[in-house]
Amino acid sequence: MATMSRYQPISCDLYDWLEIAACWQLPVTLTVRNGRQWVDRIRTLEACEGVEYLLLHSGERLSLAELAILRLSWQGEDKLIRFAPSI
Repeated sequence: MATMSRYQPISCDLYDWLEIAACWQLPVTLTVRNGRQWVDRIRTLEACEGVEYLLLHSGERLSLAELAILRLSWQGEDKLIRFAPSI
């Protein structure tokens, strides 16, 4: 888990994509920095002790600081949003 002293919030533009996916309950593919992937839907975004997380319908809780890639389809276009350098 990221500690508050090392935690860097993500940009508003990237956060907006997560909110779109959560609000519209879009199917997403999320990849974290270590390469692990989830295909799911985002239930909600939350903050705890200054660190932001997303909660998936499967029950997984992921730190936004660990996100590397978000894939989704929005308004008929496939989107690939990079949160971190290529893995």
